Amino acid sequence: MYNEFDYDMTEQQEAELMQEALAREDANAPPNIKADIVSEVVTPKKKQLQRDIKAAALERLEQAAKTPEDFKAIIKRWDSLDENRERKERYWEICRNDEDFPLEWCEASWGTVFPKNLNTYNAKQIRKGDFIDVIFDNPYEIHELVTEEYLSKILKGLKDEHKEILYLLAVKGYSTKEVEKILGKSDRAVRYNRETFLKNIRKKMYEFLTSEQGKKHDMTLAEKKFVENYKKNE
Repeated sequence: MYNEFDYDMTEQQEAELMQEALAREDANAPPNIKADIVSEVVTPKKKQLQRDIKAAALERLEQAAKTPEDFKAIIKRWDSLDENRERKERYWEICRNDEDFPLEWCEASWGTVFPKNLNTYNAKQIRKGDFIDVIFDNPYEIHELVTEEYLSKILKGLKDEHKEILYLLAVKGYSTKEVEKILGKSDRAVRYNRETFLKNIRKKMYEFLTSEQGKKHDMTLAEKKFVENYKKNE
């Protein structure tokens, strides 16, 4: 079994002696696995040899198991090996208060340490030191939230009531029913105003993108598709 490994003579003899000892045992009697099968471990090769011998002994134990007690002994052995592996893995995990468990152990999804309001987009931006989106997070300065200059001018020229509806629908993601309750308007009025200012925005965008000044603008793929669709529906 161990002839394929490139051990020195002493290690080879030790492996052969262990093989003979295992062969002399009764195949029907589960072997007694002890932690000190190889007492002296000096080189990495010997460590590998020790693991091989323990693995072979555990395999013989599994093959010889017949009674429920034998299988319980095998399960107990595997549980012990898993506990040792997990303990070694925890050596590399960041723990708190000298406890033997990592920081995220049993952590709730939105617990008291990391509440949901600290994981919002604005909260993350503030922690990064980027306050622009938070400063202009209101309906009347919605034009500051876009990067294109021509689009910023179009949004700046909207009526305040249109800015409010656009902000609640596009930025906050509310439905028309929710906007109706917030602004105290009817659902019909919200939808009518939405269609009015969207039509106005689309018209001014098309006029700019097809103008001489717009031709100098490096259009994105979305803007090109917008121009094509606007021509078709015009």
